[in-house]
Amino acid sequence: MQAILYVGHGSRVKEGNEELLTFVEKAKKKLSSIPIQESCFIELSDPSIAAGIEACINQGATEVAVVPVLLLTANHAKMDIPIEIDKAKKRYPHVNFTYGRPLGVELTIIRILKERLESAGLYSSKGRPEYDEREPVSVLLVGRGSSDPDANSDLVKISRLLWEYSPISDVDVCYIAATRPTVNEGLERINRIPNKKVFVLPYLLFTGVLMKGLQEMLHTWNQNTEKEFILCSYLGFDDELVNVLVNRIEELLRSEVKINCDACQFRLNHLEGPFT
Repeated sequence: MQAILYVGHGSRVKEGNEELLTFVEKAKKKLSSIPIQESCFIELSDPSIAAGIEACINQGATEVAVVPVLLLTANHAKMDIPIEIDKAKKRYPHVNFTYGRPLGVELTIIRILKERLESAGLYSSKGRPEYDEREPVSVLLVGRGSSDPDANSDLVKISRLLWEYSPISDVDVCYIAATRPTVNEGLERINRIPNKKVFVLPYLLFTGVLMKGLQEMLHTWNQNTEKEFILCSYLGFDDELVNVLVNRIEELLRSEVKINCDACQFRLNHLEGPFT
């Protein structure tokens, strides 16, 4: 019997976890033919991945499709979730586990980011704007940050796509943790650009302590500079993202996952030691 296990990051803020569960419910309705569908979290909230897998097995699952509800492919997707799957394979040898990929770099996400900018005051445009159609405004795209260079470079790619499709003159990226430039460094760099208006756009799925920290930081910058720093809404579990998630699940059920770290040589090297 087929099961789907949705794996979210988890937050200390209850509202953030509730947002994930509400988002997943929308995907479940689009995949109503799948009899078993459960949700769990990597950290900071329950149920754990192990508990989520157990819930699927207890309902009779013989096939478990594990889907990371994450924005980018970083260590959580490459290491933490696969390690839990490896443990489950040993514990439940009669069950077949498959593993999908995060939401990743998608034009749908670029459209959502553009909508967040427009909601914060950027004028609406269609298609790719000509250079002389661009407003003298800057955008600072704020990612969670990772020790994984793939995830950090993906955010830079997303920032370029956002520039391509939005009437903005400048865009830069920064990260909340684990790498640089930090948020303060990103604000300092973008403050040197002559544009008087700066949209700060959080590349985050859910609300939480990170959003609160950004609000406090921008309040200080608005008080101490001549620029206007505008905090946009975070990416969030937008309805348009449901279709992206469903596509990830369908490709997994068809065994057509384009990138899968289940057999990643770097992960195996970490688990088993250097290759000989």
